[in-house]
Amino acid sequence: MTEITRKEEQMLLAIHFLQDEASLIKIRERIHKYTGKKYSVGTIYAPLNRLHLNGFLESCLEKVTESKKPVRYYRLTQKGYKALAFLKKQTEEMWDGFINPILEK
Repeated sequence: MTEITRKEEQMLLAIHFLQDEASLIKIRERIHKYTGKKYSVGTIYAPLNRLHLNGFLESCLEKVTESKKPVRYYRLTQKGYKALAFLKKQTEEMWDGFINPILEK
């Protein structure tokens, strides 16, 4: 499986939860809401493009009207959902049995 960074994982999760509203700006806002990190548009676009090129996402452009620019929307592919399931399982297994020695004293 292609290695996915923490930021890419956050993007995949944001897209999953945003569903049909998963545009670059909404993804950026969702990540900021839950992590407190305010990424620039460029910092979001590059990993989105990489996820798209690697088959984790598909995208489509909103129909263009005279009054506004088109917006690209993203959604997870089956490969994207499998990657998230794998990451969740892997993280749970890695944390299984963790006991904070500082809190146990």
